[in-house]
Amino acid sequence: MSNRLAKQTLDLILKNNKTVKRKEEPEKTIRLPDTKKGIKKIKYEIKYGRNQKAKAALAQLEKKRNPLELLYEEQEAIQDNLERNIRILQAHRLKATDKERKMRKKVVEV
Repeated sequence: MSNRLAKQTLDLILKNNKTVKRKEEPEKTIRLPDTKKGIKKIKYEIKYGRNQKAKAALAQLEKKRNPLELLYEEQEAIQDNLERNIRILQAHRLKATDKERKMRKKVVEV
């Protein structure tokens, strides 16, 4: 019996030790794109590549600018916008309602 038991345990151990075979993937070689797609990609780069380069150059110029100048320009733009809004409101004044006139009179009296 011991020979039989030993053989069964040995078989079980050997069955469990089987390793899973891994498939080796072949190395992917770099190949040129199809002619039609390659030409499309080149045309796209010619069309939009310049735009990207121009944006990058502008971004670099913005980094070199003086931050105080940027602040002054921003404040000047805000001031110009405020003056424009005031001119528009003065040109198109809305008429006050009766209730608003009465309330204004009350405020002036107090």
